[in-house]
Amino acid sequence: MKRLSIISILVFVFVDQSYAQKKITWQQAVQILHDNSITLKQSELREQISQNNVIIARGSIYPNLAFSANNQHTMGMVFDQVSGKLITGNQWSSYATGSLGTSVVVYQGGQKQNTLKAEKLNLELAALDTRRLTRELELQLLGLFTQTLINHDLWGAGKSQLQLSEQLLHQEEVLVEVGKRTLIDLSQAKAKLANDKLNVISTKNAYELSLMKLKQLLEMEESEQIEPVPPQGFLIEQIQPNYRLEFDPYIRLLDKQIELGELKIKMARSTYFPTISLNGNYGTNYSSQRENLLSGITIPFWDQFNQNRTLSGNIVVSMPIFDGFRTKMNTKTAKINQQSLRYEKEKVTRERKQVISQGSLEYTASQEELNAIEVAYEANKANYEAIKERYNVGKSSSIDVYRALTEFNISEFRSITSRYQVFYKKEMLVLLDQ
Repeated sequence: MKRLSIISILVFVFVDQSYAQKKITWQQAVQILHDNSITLKQSELREQISQNNVIIARGSIYPNLAFSANNQHTMGMVFDQVSGKLITGNQWSSYATGSLGTSVVVYQGGQKQNTLKAEKLNLELAALDTRRLTRELELQLLGLFTQTLINHDLWGAGKSQLQLSEQLLHQEEVLVEVGKRTLIDLSQAKAKLANDKLNVISTKNAYELSLMKLKQLLEMEESEQIEPVPPQGFLIEQIQPNYRLEFDPYIRLLDKQIELGELKIKMARSTYFPTISLNGNYGTNYSSQRENLLSGITIPFWDQFNQNRTLSGNIVVSMPIFDGFRTKMNTKTAKINQQSLRYEKEKVTRERKQVISQGSLEYTASQEELNAIEVAYEANKANYEAIKERYNVGKSSSIDVYRALTEFNISEFRSITSRYQVFYKKEMLVLLDQ
């Protein structure tokens, strides 16, 4: 019974650890980034603000409508505009007014229409900025994800090499005892073991550090246990990116900024033109001092509201004459900024072309490098096994064995790094081509 309980506990611990260790593929990591990234969520909120600004700009074109009401009690001297009398003495006067007013700008040099167009462009810019941020974060994630995979496999290879060094050391100790090896051979084995232990510590620390940075980028809890899953195989394939600059978010951002700059020039010039607006008002009022001329009795509240109604409308035209060259300088500044944006587009276009061309060349080079490294790896592996057999029969020295083992270890590390570099370059081209 006690044995059964121990087995149950061990099974529970094993299952719990397996459940806690979350394995994530590259596609899952990208999805986690999209779901958790605060930066992307903030960018999406900025899009919503831009949508609100579009609604506000569209609403500014429509007429305004406002209602106001006022009730006032006054004691002492006051001029009553409703009855047209000067009220004196210590007596109370009551007043009430109500009005409904409207106004609309008929012409303002296209200021409001251009503002609406500008806000629509700002909305598109916000969406493009979200796309740009998404691509930058995905590229950053790709680098961290790949480096974490490299460090994990280097750590695993280091542990395997450490086990091999321990076996060789044990073998050397036995051979030294029987007089078939010297202390120099034993020292070589100890030095190799110490170097492999240091290498395991270094690769373990590098893996844990890259894993921590990966979780930070994914906005995950530090306590959450994850393990990146390597891609299924490292297929060597030719990729021809169907890259078009007009779809690049960096270029599209500049195109929209240039388009927005044209509107800013028009908006700066709009103050040269007159502003024409229509205003209308409907209202009425009441005064306790207004009396019937015949009877001297105060006219009732509702009678006055019906009799005192007013309806008015006017057209207002305002024309700027001199504003201290403000409009002229604002227009000139907008044109300078526009030219600066055109230069920026030329520079960014050239840089983006270089990035794509360089990425394609680096992907091809990484494939050729991987092929060469794999050949060297197999050769160093066969060389080590051959020299080790010669050493076992006394035809090679310990120096030859450990030199061959070191070369084999180095080629294994390079093979791991090279295989993941092919994955990194390939996925980078895929991201840039989206």
